[in-house]
Amino acid sequence: MRQPISRILAAALALAALAGPAFAGVVEEKNKAIARKVLEEVLGQGKIEENESIYSPGFVVHNETRDAGREEDRAATRGWRQAFPDLKITVDKIIAEGDLVAVRFFAEGTNTGTGNGIPATGKSIHLSAVSIFRIVDGKVTDEWTAFDSLRLIQQLGLPVPDPR
Repeated sequence: MRQPISRILAAALALAALAGPAFAGVVEEKNKAIARKVLEEVLGQGKIEENESIYSPGFVVHNETRDAGREEDRAATRGWRQAFPDLKITVDKIIAEGDLVAVRFFAEGTNTGTGNGIPATGKSIHLSAVSIFRIVDGKVTDEWTAFDSLRLIQQLGLPVPDPR
């Protein structure tokens, strides 16, 4: 006996609705693993070459004053690693919803090198930060990161710039 197309379609839609959240959960867990890799391995361990496999070619980091592309972001990562060769990143909280992953993490290290405009001070830092990543088809397409730059300057004993 042949089933009417509408019944078959309704059954398929019902199955898709049931599988949707489970599939979304799998994708979100994969996205969380990618975000963790960006922070712990690329930034924290200096595995900058990993950038090639996990960032989309059109990647954009959205900074406070302007956006930057993949090459500039890679150079900034190198600069952080130069300024803090022993930089350690510890993920504290990680939440995913759809294609977005939010991560609260701690960065700690000793400023024994020069990088990203920071002179070597020999002082240690301990900062918390938050990054939000957009990850589509297993590739990081966008990033927004916020941290207390004033606290960084204070911990390094550097003069606080005039905000004007």
